[in-house]
Amino acid sequence: MIRDLRRSHYQQLTVYLLIIFAVGWFFGRPWVFVAVAAIGYLIWILYQQHRLIAWLIAGAKKTPPEAVGLWGVVFDHLYRVQRDHRKQIRNYRDIVKRIRSSTEALNDGIILLDNDGSIQWWNSAAKDLLRLRKEDTGQLLTNLVREPKFVQFYNKSKHNEPITLDNPAHQGKHMQIAMTVFGKGERLLLLRDVSRLKQLEQMRQDFVANASHELKTPLTVLTGHLENILEYSEDLNPGMIKSLTSMNNQTKRMNNLVNDLLMLTRLDSANGSFEGTEIVMSEFLQQVADDAVALSAEREHEFEIQCQTALNLKGKPGEIRSAVNNLVFNAVHYSPAGSKITLTWAATLSGAVLSVSDEGQGIDQHHIPRLTERFYRADPGRSSDTGGTGLGLAIVKHALQHHNARLDISSTKNKGSTFSCVFPKERLINPLTEEEDEDAAEPVQY
Repeated sequence: MIRDLRRSHYQQLTVYLLIIFAVGWFFGRPWVFVAVAAIGYLIWILYQQHRLIAWLIAGAKKTPPEAVGLWGVVFDHLYRVQRDHRKQIRNYRDIVKRIRSSTEALNDGIILLDNDGSIQWWNSAAKDLLRLRKEDTGQLLTNLVREPKFVQFYNKSKHNEPITLDNPAHQGKHMQIAMTVFGKGERLLLLRDVSRLKQLEQMRQDFVANASHELKTPLTVLTGHLENILEYSEDLNPGMIKSLTSMNNQTKRMNNLVNDLLMLTRLDSANGSFEGTEIVMSEFLQQVADDAVALSAEREHEFEIQCQTALNLKGKPGEIRSAVNNLVFNAVHYSPAGSKITLTWAATLSGAVLSVSDEGQGIDQHHIPRLTERFYRADPGRSSDTGGTGLGLAIVKHALQHHNARLDISSTKNKGSTFSCVFPKERLINPLTEEEDEDAAEPVQY
């Protein structure tokens, strides 16, 4: 901390001035002596300034010049500042060196981008993953990784989930990219080679698909024989009929399980999102409600359709139908007889929502985050009784992901649940706008 010597310095200057004035008075020229002393003091100040500026021009690498008085305090303070600054620089260099050493030891690649998206720095793992060269410094990353999926991910404002894509530098390899935006738009990317995980996932999908196909034929044969036997069961004793009926029900349940596994396999193997065709939502909801009435049968649920917007959906009708049917299946089987089930299609600021609401027993909150897991059951006993396979909500989740959509679940115990399929704006079609465009395109006859 700099010492404050201004008061003592000014006192000394006043004393010297009085002495010079007295000496000048003695010789009969007081103001001449004062003027000479002032000029001398000014020359001394200019000399000290000259030394300071020369030291700064030289780069301030050496110790500052020595001086007395106020200038000595200034030079001492600059020396301490210089010393502390050099110490901080050394500390920062050591920190940067340790950070670089630690990042070099990582198996995951790290790339640092500036606010323009230009590559500023990378570690060895990133260099190997993307085969980066010194010439790539300052290049836009989107020029090196040009896959549309990555460009779309890069331009997002939020990056909550990483993406997985083919490695453009290594054919047949896959990498996962996570991104964090910080500072004034700079980006930090974490790259990971997931080729082995992708291979294992493909092996799992192939196994499930092959096993499901192999089970499909014997289950179909078994179901057919059991149905034939039960059709001519007049001569069988009641115990045998009961056993055959139970076998038939469990065979049908297993057949449903195989069908759901095949559906999930197809959804897993599909390549990302697609454009799809236009789905007229008013007609679609009516068809779903008609199927739900048949499913409810003697339980006589009350179905209500609330189509609150004229917007239609762009997607794959089969997958959307499968997703909504699974939600309605759950609502019918887990709601009391005669209760109300509501199908709603409504527009939002960010897109549209298709929701299925029931008046069932609801779901405990701790179950909700895991409901879309395969074979997860909030109530295992009740799910088995209703014939559920435990794959319905997993199918819903995957079908919606193909449409850039998500599943939101809200539930209150003993009051019911609402399962909402949230679609983005790019998945919506405004039929009124299209009709206006068609009318405008028609030639005018005179």
